[in-house]
Amino acid sequence: MHPYQIALGTLRGMFDTLLLMILGLGLLTSSQNYMAQQYTLPTTVQATVLKWAAVADHIARQADIPREVPLVLWFKENSMQAVNPDLCTGIIGAYDLVRSGDLPCFTPGPITDIEVSSQLALAAVEFKKRCPEITYLTQDPATIQKCYFAYNAGMGAAARLDPDQSAYVMNNYDEAHTNMLYSDIELGTVRVTQLGAWPTHLAMQSMIIAQLDDPDKPLSLTILDTMTRAYDWLNYYLSTSANASNSTLNFPANRSLTAEGCLGVPHSTGNTALRPTLNPVTEFPILTQDVHGCNYALPGVDISSDNRAAVLQAPLPGEITTYTDQWYNSTIRIENDEWVVLLLHPRSYLIREGIVKRGEAVGIMGAVGNATGPHVHYTIYDKRNETFVDPALFLP
Repeated sequence: MHPYQIALGTLRGMFDTLLLMILGLGLLTSSQNYMAQQYTLPTTVQATVLKWAAVADHIARQADIPREVPLVLWFKENSMQAVNPDLCTGIIGAYDLVRSGDLPCFTPGPITDIEVSSQLALAAVEFKKRCPEITYLTQDPATIQKCYFAYNAGMGAAARLDPDQSAYVMNNYDEAHTNMLYSDIELGTVRVTQLGAWPTHLAMQSMIIAQLDDPDKPLSLTILDTMTRAYDWLNYYLSTSANASNSTLNFPANRSLTAEGCLGVPHSTGNTALRPTLNPVTEFPILTQDVHGCNYALPGVDISSDNRAAVLQAPLPGEITTYTDQWYNSTIRIENDEWVVLLLHPRSYLIREGIVKRGEAVGIMGAVGNATGPHVHYTIYDKRNETFVDPALFLP
């Protein structure tokens, strides 16, 4: 076996072990008193919610769904037990996906925390697929209820039927939704006593707010972020090199930028050595959305990759700074005498603040902040003409 593979395998094993430790810390640092709410969850479920709150938030941000959803689905499908049921559907109730062959049978029996995390991520992606209109910031009850219904009954049923009549979604929400009837292929028709997804969502929401929105963030969340960055940094430097290709992006043949009125004409003189010329995504870049963002003063293009953890490179030389903006987007900013570029959503930074060379690795592509999946939002500002410009004019 190649020494790199051995080193990387060891690194991944260490990272997985540390994740387990982080989950334990999540439980230890969540000893705040949980005040009695209208919708009471069993004590063991409360403890599990607090233990997994930080990890669920991370998963939800990547999938762009509300942070309560992964844990609600786990509760509804398997009572938050880390045990795959005998039906092959896993802890996330993936009946349709297993039956269609999209996913293999989840081996019945106890599973590790790593496997729990993996299944919650799968559920989050499927939830978003069945309800694309939902986002991490969605608070509208009707939308969230409809999305839970779509996850349970399918998109077709959610389009035709009222989620208010669904026991899976609304049971025990109030007196009018008590002990509702539920029909299922496996269970038949039964009278439900467990909380529906919506009241469970509300109960978990109050717990997660106390856990994650406290001014003093839990130690587990800080450690999780630090270890992710360390893993990405070591993984990159153990690898042979980044694939610094400059593949051509496939822009639409008939582009219309009239809606983006904040774009101007870039200057054509000046020092060409300072001009941004590289694609920030080094590995198999894919254009996922053309220019947008004038409404929040960050016009740019979205670029993703077949590799969801692709290395990001500096498109130009300059001084690099890193920060989190007002929308919670992690940001890499590189500035020289003539240009400023912004790379949004990296999950890790690979370089310290200071001077950076063109083509130097600066981060790992991610989905931190207001993002719908791993990608980079690439913005270019022309300091000479004092205007944002179309990044397509600067890409290979």
